[in-house]
Amino acid sequence: MRLKTIISFVLMGLTTTLLGMATAPNAAAAEESIQLETILVTATKTKKNIQDAPGSLTVINREELKKQNIQTVDDALNSLSGMFVKRTKGLMDATPSVSMRGFKGGQYTLVLLDGQPLNDAYTAGVEWGTLPVNNIERIEVVRGAASALYGGNAMGGVINIITRNPDKLELEAGAGYGSNNTRRYRFNVGNRLWDRLSLRLGYEKESTDGYVTTPVLSSIKSGNGNVSGGYAMDDKHGEPTKWVVGDKGDNGGERSSIDGKASFDFSDTGTLAFTAVAARHEYYYGAPNTYMGTFGDTNTYAVAGTDQRARFQPNNYISYTGIGENETDTYTLSCKELIGPVELHARLGTVQSDDRYTLETQSGMADYYTSQGSLKNTENESWFTELSGNIPLGQSHLLTLGTTYRTDASDTNDYDVPFYRSFSGKSASTFYSGGNSKAWALFAQDEWQVTEPFSLYMGLRYDSWKVYDGASGVPGLETKYESNRESAISPKIAAVWKPLSNTTCKASVGHAFRAPTLYELYRSWQSGSTTYQSEPDLRPETAWTYELGVDQYFFDKKTRVSLTGYRNDIEDLIYYRVEGATKTRDNAGTARTYGVEFEASQKITDRLSLWGNVTYTDARIIDNPTDPTSENKQISGIPEWAWNMGLDTQYEWCKASVVGRYYSKLEEDTKDGVYGTYEPAFFLDAKVILTPLKCMELSLSVDNILDEEYYEYYKGDGRTFFAELTFRY
Repeated sequence: MRLKTIISFVLMGLTTTLLGMATAPNAAAAEESIQLETILVTATKTKKNIQDAPGSLTVINREELKKQNIQTVDDALNSLSGMFVKRTKGLMDATPSVSMRGFKGGQYTLVLLDGQPLNDAYTAGVEWGTLPVNNIERIEVVRGAASALYGGNAMGGVINIITRNPDKLELEAGAGYGSNNTRRYRFNVGNRLWDRLSLRLGYEKESTDGYVTTPVLSSIKSGNGNVSGGYAMDDKHGEPTKWVVGDKGDNGGERSSIDGKASFDFSDTGTLAFTAVAARHEYYYGAPNTYMGTFGDTNTYAVAGTDQRARFQPNNYISYTGIGENETDTYTLSCKELIGPVELHARLGTVQSDDRYTLETQSGMADYYTSQGSLKNTENESWFTELSGNIPLGQSHLLTLGTTYRTDASDTNDYDVPFYRSFSGKSASTFYSGGNSKAWALFAQDEWQVTEPFSLYMGLRYDSWKVYDGASGVPGLETKYESNRESAISPKIAAVWKPLSNTTCKASVGHAFRAPTLYELYRSWQSGSTTYQSEPDLRPETAWTYELGVDQYFFDKKTRVSLTGYRNDIEDLIYYRVEGATKTRDNAGTARTYGVEFEASQKITDRLSLWGNVTYTDARIIDNPTDPTSENKQISGIPEWAWNMGLDTQYEWCKASVVGRYYSKLEEDTKDGVYGTYEPAFFLDAKVILTPLKCMELSLSVDNILDEEYYEYYKGDGRTFFAELTFRY
């Protein structure tokens, strides 16, 4: 599959280049700059001005993306209000997530690529490291529940990544280098042919040697040590129980992708488009380091204070390390056409991924060079199809009708491997879990222009969801699970009122749901003495959501302020039921989140702009009989306070941006500055772009300018620099 994909991409690129050279426009032709209003489609599945569309919305365009040093697409979202991007160690992170509106985790945020859902069926997560960055036209963000149009996974909101269609011959090549031996390469070619066919091909790769993210901690016990070195570190609860005897080496990573898009206008109103992405992301650990002069043995103890010691041995330096790799292929075919007054849309797509990682499995003297290990391999395949139409009804109504169908298959196998830093030589499967799901839906929305300044949006969606062929256990002895079927009805009503030309008021009430993932249904695993048990009879989580906001412009739209408040009441929250050493998933929890989002921007002069936002989130478990200690506490992983502020300037061929970002503590009752905690942090980043020639661009980025030291479970990176040179035609 991967070889065929690469060959097709290469052929597309050669065709684009050769045809482009034959039809290249005069380089001296004047370029007309047209100022367009911000239009988005994700909020209503129809083209709407951002001020007229319901909900709290943001569109990040291509120029805004360039202002940041973006390694992965989720980096572009970390300064938006109402959102929290969890990426604990940069490019190396294998499980980043984007949370919205107090819903913790990526399973509550629907992510689309050109309208194709990317959330997998296994965990409902998104492999952000496999998404290409350089060929994004814009990112549309819809905050708040959107199940009335999009079904499950849209409880917190929707993110739609829309890729570019070239309108003329484009050639681009760039390379960059920065701290931690970070290297970036990218190449793009595209063209618009015969005023009907757009072709684009892109390749990008980024790699880094990384930095030390994880200390080696040894538990302090009574007794006399025989080796000096290291230092004390409290655990995350503030107890002096740990001694740092070394680190687990530099944590490095790499991502690469090849992507293409073809778009053909087969009529004056009809377009057929195909998007393809083949991508890979990996991480690894370098050799560990000891602070004790030795990696120890069965009789080696660090002196950890008066009459205290901490035992360590080689295996401590490699625990929970290894290598990981994800390969994801995404293909989307879409078509739109205007038949009379009816605008029809059709989409067919698939996402196929292969995710694998290793861990060491030996103890004692087994080390970085000798330890055996285990391999966990998950294969996901999803297919998605959608058919919808926008039908005008008279002068004041626009009816959107549609249906979707999605199938998912996920299989996870555990293997033994002779060496923990290699995928080769795997045994027969030692444990299997997997299953299939399918979901079918009907949705309808009526856009009603009640009066010129007042609009209503009334939506309703029915989802039918089924899981089947679930199994878990030792191959040949698996437990087979009965199929499970559920359904959900998701209504929503939203209003947009413009009492004045520069004032917009928005409000909405809706119902949302999230179906349990195949991981929650079928995957059981053990960590130490604790067993985490799946539950095949889980029900979907549901929520009622409420939102009220106002958007105001002043001084010829040079000043903008926005204030939005929301509340989410969540039922059947999937939580762990604790029975001794076993934790079993259950629909046991009730939660409530509410928050306030404030945004402001000021165009000070034609060359200088200032912007900022503040988010307050109160996310709490209200009722949880399975774990009463969790009740009335802030949900971990969601900051109570977050704010961002930026300054953008431009003078002739120089552009510069400075951004400050802050988030508060992510977990109550924990100590700051130690491994495993999520502490408050402030970052100051800057980027300067120089364009001395029309065809050349030089940029310099500095992230974490203040060299902030912090832990987001793992140790965060310090101040880093990155320089990049790009040539364009």
